[in-house]
Amino acid sequence: MLKSNLSELHAEDNIAVLTIDNGPKNLLSEPEFIDRKELLGWLDKNPQVGALVITGKGRHFSHGADVSKFGEAGGSELSSKLENARELLRTIEKLPIITAAAINGGCFGGGLEIALSCQFRIASPSAFLGLPEIMHGVVPGMGGMERLYRLLGKEKALRMILCGEMIGAKDALDLGLVTKLSENKNSFDETMAFVKELLSGKSLTQIHAIIDTVNLASEGAEDPSKGKFESALAEAFKK
Repeated sequence: MLKSNLSELHAEDNIAVLTIDNGPKNLLSEPEFIDRKELLGWLDKNPQVGALVITGKGRHFSHGADVSKFGEAGGSELSSKLENARELLRTIEKLPIITAAAINGGCFGGGLEIALSCQFRIASPSAFLGLPEIMHGVVPGMGGMERLYRLLGKEKALRMILCGEMIGAKDALDLGLVTKLSENKNSFDETMAFVKELLSGKSLTQIHAIIDTVNLASEGAEDPSKGKFESALAEAFKK
């Protein structure tokens, strides 16, 4: 288990579970909710892991940054902290494994930015999602604006960010912000089942090849699947 003051990471067989844990609303008192290098080191020590599920402890995923701390850090210090968080989310986004956010309750601001770094988002029917930073005189600072644009398109993303909209789970599903709604109040079990289904019957070589190819293609890489078929075939013939 890897534990910090804001989160806990452990493995359940071949699935890593990263839980944001900081009070009733799981506020991000620090933008970098887990140390990036420690996360990568933990994954290296757990090579059986083929998926990562991110969730929040208790009723909420995360209400985002603790606004009471907005004025405490100086400009350069805050910029450094935000860059560390942005690098962490870029790392999660580029992991060659399946990533999914299990969203319960409030998923706002930095919380939604974390969820947007995952490939899939499973929300409970009572969840609410939004980027309300505009209401506090700032804007999303952890890459959420560009990720929302890539996911929803220009018009929908701009409306949601400029209005600080906080939308319910059903509307988020219709908008394409979440992948599916869970049937239960707590989305964690269904998110785990969803991930297990995607992992079922596939080798880690296949999982890595597929996700790495799509990640590279999204970055505009030329011939991103080169060599992937051969690697999977070689492993299949070893069995």
